[in-house]
Amino acid sequence: MCAAVGALPDVSGRGEELTISRSGVEEVYQGRCWSGMSPGHLAVCLPGVVLGTGGVAWFVAGLDRVSPSHLRAALVVLAEASAEHPRLARLMAEVGQDGAAGLARAGLVVARQSTRPQPLVAMLLRLIRTTDDPETVNLVVSLLPRRSTVLGTVAVAALERQVGALRTLGNDDPALANALRDWSVRLRELGRAEAALVAGQEAATICRSLIERDPDAHQPALADALDNLALCHAAAGSPREALVTAQEATRMCRELADRDRQAHRGRLGSALHTVALCLGGVRRRGEALELAEEAAELYRGLAEPTRRGYQSELASVVTASAHQLTGLGRHREALERTKEAARIRRRLTRQDTDAHLPDLAWSVLLLARQFAALGEQADAFRHANDAVRFYRSLAEQSPDLYQANLASSLLTLTSALAMAGRRKAALEHAEEATRLYRHLELASSDRYLPALASAVNNLATTLAASGRTEEAIGHAQEAVRIRRALVRRDPDTHQAALASSLHNLAKRLRSLGRTEEATRPAQEAAKIYRRASEARGARSLLPG
Repeated sequence: MCAAVGALPDVSGRGEELTISRSGVEEVYQGRCWSGMSPGHLAVCLPGVVLGTGGVAWFVAGLDRVSPSHLRAALVVLAEASAEHPRLARLMAEVGQDGAAGLARAGLVVARQSTRPQPLVAMLLRLIRTTDDPETVNLVVSLLPRRSTVLGTVAVAALERQVGALRTLGNDDPALANALRDWSVRLRELGRAEAALVAGQEAATICRSLIERDPDAHQPALADALDNLALCHAAAGSPREALVTAQEATRMCRELADRDRQAHRGRLGSALHTVALCLGGVRRRGEALELAEEAAELYRGLAEPTRRGYQSELASVVTASAHQLTGLGRHREALERTKEAARIRRRLTRQDTDAHLPDLAWSVLLLARQFAALGEQADAFRHANDAVRFYRSLAEQSPDLYQANLASSLLTLTSALAMAGRRKAALEHAEEATRLYRHLELASSDRYLPALASAVNNLATTLAASGRTEEAIGHAQEAVRIRRALVRRDPDTHQAALASSLHNLAKRLRSLGRTEEATRPAQEAAKIYRRASEARGARSLLPG
């Protein structure tokens, strides 16, 4: 941020002092617009004038007379002051189209660095949705960072407008296919899986029609579209469609790399990463690990100090390798891979928090779980605590996107606290995680039901450890009810979890001397475990 911003005084808590008349400011500045204010006076006067007689019109009138750095400083002041004055945030959202390009440029920069980005995001969304100038939309799209937590909704809105404008040029335009793919990526990153899938499918369809005319020119775009489409299928809960699409993208990228390896190494690395994720999604872990390792090798060659753009990709594919190693029972190797990914992501987060904090939070959460699995409880607790702190920060900015991650990290921290004998703290976190999952489940159509069952089961265990066994039994019974419903829909996925909840319920009942009641859930759990063991034995006898 410009040096002027560092000189801005704190405007919070000024109360009525901020309501300064326009005439009073003009008397001080002899009729000049706010472009003549020093940074200090900007902080004191600007919010008051916008709130008072000046309004948004006075602010907008000065846009064509200020430097980019002064405009950024002004937006910092207004965003920070809006915390004490909610009406100021509403006024900022009413900024019209005058000076839209300058406001967009400044707003995109300041929003990512502000502690209060919401008013700036609202301003940008209004500019995008109300402008009649496609060049303003194109400007926003061109200035968007590749990744941003703060600007996710802005990116989706801008790309939606761009797609709409490009449709008027025809449905076989390469630019439309690219915009649809980019829109699909941003929708998927916001958790809007179904909308992302629709846009991704359209992008791939256009690319297929283009490749019939000129394969050499359009094969890279089709490979990229298929790579994204595979991830969309996976996010929408269609793992087999995801795998078929990812395999097609990978074959295409191998062909491109065979013709020009230097030009297409990054594209091949992305496709290999995606197909590894999709293989993992259908439990073909050995194949998934092999391809993830191949992708990592490619990215290691690209992610040299002079080519930092591939550091994030390298961290992601190393994390994918760690996930498959965990599934194969190779926990120590998985831990080393996750440590490597976390080191990269810590470095990237120091450079750009908005872009890389979500990935770092995920790596830290994985480290907590892996340390716990290896019995290294002190490290598990430290990383779980960090993960909760990171996800709290992210959930404050984007609750719809990160509340589930916060709840998951709280459960991990609950286990670490319980292992350390800190039962009161463990119970507090278990209760918070359960509340979050209940809220998420109410707002979705059973998407979070398995997670809610895990949280309720965990809460039952934590209550029992705190001596509150009667309450624990109620939650254990609820976990059994939820998991029975899940087993009716998908037995293979949820049978083991149901057995765990039945075992938990039986254990709680026995601890209160209710032995007869405990017999039935205990027997049912044993029956499920026995069937699973027999199925594993039968599979081990199969050829190949």
